[in-house]
Amino acid sequence: MILKFIFETPSKQGIIEKICLRVANQCGVNIGFERKNEYLYAYIDADESKIEEFSRILAGELPISIFLKSLNAEVVNEFRNTVDLEFPEISLPPCPKCLREVKDKNSPHYYDLFHRCEVCGYKAKRVDIKNGKELFESLAGKLKDSKITIQTMNGVFEISQNFEEAEIVVARDLASVAKYFMAFEGDAKALASIEKPQITLKTNLEFKKTYGVSIPAFEVKLPDCMVLELLFDSGDFELLALKKADRAHDLAFEVEIETPLKAVVCDSQKKEIILQSGDRGVIPSFEKKHKEGILGIYKTYAAYSDEKRSYIVNKNFPDFEKKEVKAAFAGFFGVANQWDIEDKTTMGFCLYKEDESKILINSQKFGLVEYITFDFKFNDFEEIFSKIAAMNETGKKLVENYSKNASKEFANALNSNLNTAKQGIFYLWGLIGIVLGFADNVEEAAEKLIKYSNEAMTKKGPRIDYKMEKNNLDPLWAIRTAMSFKLAGVDNFLLSYGVIESFAEFLSNQYDQVNKETPLSGAVLVGDLFEGEFLNKTFSYIEKNHKVYIPKALPVSGAVEAYGSLVLNSKI
Repeated sequence: MILKFIFETPSKQGIIEKICLRVANQCGVNIGFERKNEYLYAYIDADESKIEEFSRILAGELPISIFLKSLNAEVVNEFRNTVDLEFPEISLPPCPKCLREVKDKNSPHYYDLFHRCEVCGYKAKRVDIKNGKELFESLAGKLKDSKITIQTMNGVFEISQNFEEAEIVVARDLASVAKYFMAFEGDAKALASIEKPQITLKTNLEFKKTYGVSIPAFEVKLPDCMVLELLFDSGDFELLALKKADRAHDLAFEVEIETPLKAVVCDSQKKEIILQSGDRGVIPSFEKKHKEGILGIYKTYAAYSDEKRSYIVNKNFPDFEKKEVKAAFAGFFGVANQWDIEDKTTMGFCLYKEDESKILINSQKFGLVEYITFDFKFNDFEEIFSKIAAMNETGKKLVENYSKNASKEFANALNSNLNTAKQGIFYLWGLIGIVLGFADNVEEAAEKLIKYSNEAMTKKGPRIDYKMEKNNLDPLWAIRTAMSFKLAGVDNFLLSYGVIESFAEFLSNQYDQVNKETPLSGAVLVGDLFEGEFLNKTFSYIEKNHKVYIPKALPVSGAVEAYGSLVLNSKI
């Protein structure tokens, strides 16, 4: 009998394959693999009882993954084994098997914080701990009345139950998340996945009553290493507050740190989970082969090929000729090559905080066209207010009213510093944040506007005007409508949400407009401007009616631009 398991997953990190191989060896069955695009097939050749045993054990050992979209099985007649079982070496939070072993009193790995296997674990230097159980009970006891500073597998943190200064909140389990946060469909899968990403969740009334803190939202995660797992296992707390620290006083060891993942759970119909940032568990990555001897680079990432495949890495670069491409083009072609859509007519939304942002259209007929640029800069707010006043009589009255009725914000804008390397929409959001009084510089004002939008207790904000001037965006309309809503008394959270949401809707409308004239095969989203609610809204609006392409098993920016640089330079 041959049973074929069908895993729908874009990831080639080998997590599923390694666990299947482990279970197959345990059960004594013959296993083979095959991959076709987004699907990984595992073939099990054995008698019916062995296959039932394999399926039962696999169900207990296969973790939830943000990259596993579906799982099915069917009986087939042919056994296949065509996959090269070479996988990138990655660090991952504990798998179900290792968690069971560490918490089993009869296991040789009982309370061993360094326990790992071929699937999970971190590159940590083991230190001698005589009694792990006593150590963590002592740490948990100290946490009841004080704070501790310890090394986790993802950095050194001051840990306490003081949430006023918390940078990250760790919850014991999904029940604790549901009790204290406004968690919705898709959030549980993201948090409970083996990748253990952080996601932004809004606090509820129970959190405010229990902990006496009115902070609207936090970055939340479940325990993502043995240290936090055993700390929760030894204490009776439901939530812990984490704040970065320089030194570990209560538990110290050496470990190779990778950036934890941050994810966004979208409002789209399937509640897609999209990686916003981070390296852990996804870097290095294996991709399709390209020209050898070239090193495509972007920021701290590099991509190169050997005779078999391409590699995306953030360290140990080979001594190849470095090649760099403008971020918007590199990001677009990195995603397009991953999905094999370079010969299709697509629209690319390539949006960055510091690099140039562009909306591109790519087709076999016309090639790559820069459809919209975001090219605008101002010397100071005196220039901005003067240009708004010169637009029409309404603009003139608006500036006059703002100077009188929002005098503090008006003065802040006139005294602000607009010198910045930031460009495009992030720069525009910085200007809006300044005129709303969030800060006196572009970077801080834009980041606060994005933060407020992510924390807003709403699903709909005021409509901000984003209007075109030829192939460029006219920034003055967005600034003036934000000023109008400020005068109308709209609070900062709702107004910030409107700024973000309206631009996401603008992008969706641009796609629909072009699609009517030139049928498109989908939209590419790439760039570090895509985060939080902006990423959620843009993806969800477009995905409602059209195909959206994002980096495969990678964050929306960083590694994919390095790969795109390799792709483009390989064509030369």
